[in-house]
Amino acid sequence: MKILVIGSGVVGKATGKGIAEKGHQVIFVDINPETVAELVAEGYDARNPSGIEQEKADITMFCVSTPSRVNGEVELDYIRDAVTKHADWLRRQDEYHLIVVRSTVPPGTTRNVLLPLLKTSGKKVGKDFGLCMQPEFLRAVSAVEDFRHPWMTLIGEYDRRSGDILEGLYMDFEDKLYRVDIETAEMEKYAHNLFNAFKISFTNEIYEVCHKLGLNGDEVMELVSHSAEGMWNPSYGTKGGYPFDGACLPKDTSGFLAFAKSRGIPMPLLEAVIKVNKQLELEENKVKEVNKPLVL
Repeated sequence: MKILVIGSGVVGKATGKGIAEKGHQVIFVDINPETVAELVAEGYDARNPSGIEQEKADITMFCVSTPSRVNGEVELDYIRDAVTKHADWLRRQDEYHLIVVRSTVPPGTTRNVLLPLLKTSGKKVGKDFGLCMQPEFLRAVSAVEDFRHPWMTLIGEYDRRSGDILEGLYMDFEDKLYRVDIETAEMEKYAHNLFNAFKISFTNEIYEVCHKLGLNGDEVMELVSHSAEGMWNPSYGTKGGYPFDGACLPKDTSGFLAFAKSRGIPMPLLEAVIKVNKQLELEENKVKEVNKPLVL
């Protein structure tokens, strides 16, 4: 297939190079002339946006940056601008075309923000063009290698036809492939990164406690990586809506927090964990009270 990769930064380069290795024709598109020149020097077909006006293609993949604004909100102007301009290109296409969003965007963005922009082409989604959201799980230091050997491929599809075409592109990749709706794919990418962030912050919190107690925090966490079921069992703790209970977790979380406070050691993450769990316990008890059978 012929594939346009819009946005040729870390994600775009890794995506395009990985797909090209499988025998597909890839055209990199970027507004930065230095990026285009670099890819051309490496032997790839790379152009600025005006260079694809007369091109035909099967798939377009948007790998445009969505950085944070000063106030922390997601900056969608770049992806909006790229999609708006590409709608003009889409208007001139005679064959069915698949649009794939690989940029990280908040849930609802692809359907409610980007799809209306694509519709300005006069084309009808599901008939004239397909739509998928396919998040990337690439590390900046090893993006190309990560694309070659992914942990999994996730396809958020507008409809079955869209998903079938995109799945066909990844037939030669040896990885687990999942197909969900568009919003689930958008949310999964954020949950993926948030979990990694939480884990790092948890490790740092334990490290700081150990440091103040004169212990080796790295050694403690290395041992935890082997002992804690949440580390080695992928299914552990992945069903939501239930507070943790039992003999150990409630008493040990509150007990260690009290121990840390008695020594003047702050543990804001652990405090938040306990707070969230207590809220779930209250909600669960309310449900039990409402559903309690009447005694006549």
